[in-house]
Amino acid sequence: MNNTTGLALLGAGSREELPAHRALTGCVLALLIIWTLLGNFTVCAAVYRYRHLRAKVTNIFIVSLALSDLLVAVLVMPWKAVAEVAGFWPFGGFCKTWLACDIMCSTASILNLCVISVDRYWAISSPFRYERSMNKKVASVMIGVTWTVSVVISFVPVQLNWHRSIDGSCDSSLSRTYAISSSLISFYIPVAIMIVTYTRIYRIAQMQIRMISSLERAAEHAQSCRSNLKVSIRKETKVLKTLSIIMGVFVCCWLPFFILNCALPFCPGPGVPGAQRGPHCVSEKTFDVFVWIGWSNSSLNPVIYAFNADFRDAFLRLLRCRGRGCWAAVSAAVETVMASNEAGNLKQESPLNSPYQRRLIKQRSNEFLKACLPFTEVACRLLSEKSHYRPD
Repeated sequence: MNNTTGLALLGAGSREELPAHRALTGCVLALLIIWTLLGNFTVCAAVYRYRHLRAKVTNIFIVSLALSDLLVAVLVMPWKAVAEVAGFWPFGGFCKTWLACDIMCSTASILNLCVISVDRYWAISSPFRYERSMNKKVASVMIGVTWTVSVVISFVPVQLNWHRSIDGSCDSSLSRTYAISSSLISFYIPVAIMIVTYTRIYRIAQMQIRMISSLERAAEHAQSCRSNLKVSIRKETKVLKTLSIIMGVFVCCWLPFFILNCALPFCPGPGVPGAQRGPHCVSEKTFDVFVWIGWSNSSLNPVIYAFNADFRDAFLRLLRCRGRGCWAAVSAAVETVMASNEAGNLKQESPLNSPYQRRLIKQRSNEFLKACLPFTEVACRLLSEKSHYRPD
């Protein structure tokens, strides 16, 4: 009798905690969805609103990334969030379409990140060729290939039933061949490309920073050598930290999911083709947590990739107050000069110790980091604002 009463009380307590737990889960997921929507929509709105952002070819890749992340927040997250709160999949036959959209949008987001890294490496390693070859048509072709691969790898296999839905939910177990092949295309190959490109970008940036520091030391003589060396090390560290954040956030968000995605088809459990029933390798809740961590990458991409100086100013202008002089206007006139050409011109036009050269080299070295990081002006260009000073 006492045992029965205790079990009844325990069951009642569990029923009281369950709604609270689901309500908290719903609030957290709703905030994540809203943040993802606002962040990526703001990126698209800024590019659409301001001509100087539309004029940069590299921003086409930002818009493509933002659109893929926006689709994750519209076509993928809300439906799964409702299922998480409800405890079951309430949308019936929409499951198959939702699965295809999930694979397509997530793959498109990852492939866009990969294309961005290739674009940055090309701009930095071969700036002259990049300047001649990269235009809106080439960028559109690259984006078109990215989205085509995403659609093919998602809708075609789902329509061919290369997955098996688990009863009572919209979760599915993939065949071993499809799980491995899709993970290779959607994650492992892109992440390998990103590691290679960003490693090479860092090495090029390191070399350029040291070259500029040597010019500074020559211009300012030995009295400031130690100070310039510290500045050079600090800039190299800044580049390394930024590239580490880009890669670290991406890998931390998606690697756990894709490890499980490849491992689960080999685990015994219900719904796994060719496997006998037995204990799961990982619980359903754990797998869902890793899925949401992967999707959360779409909420972080606008912060990491779009928050350079141009985009920050555009965002502030979009949100600014109506009063006079609230925010400074973005200067549309930007003078671009290649580092090698400018260094040669300085040697010919001004003495090594002239104030003009020292000021210009210092300005270029400070702005070099912006040119080597994603989504700034053409990489490895040394940008400068037009100066009223005219050397004799």
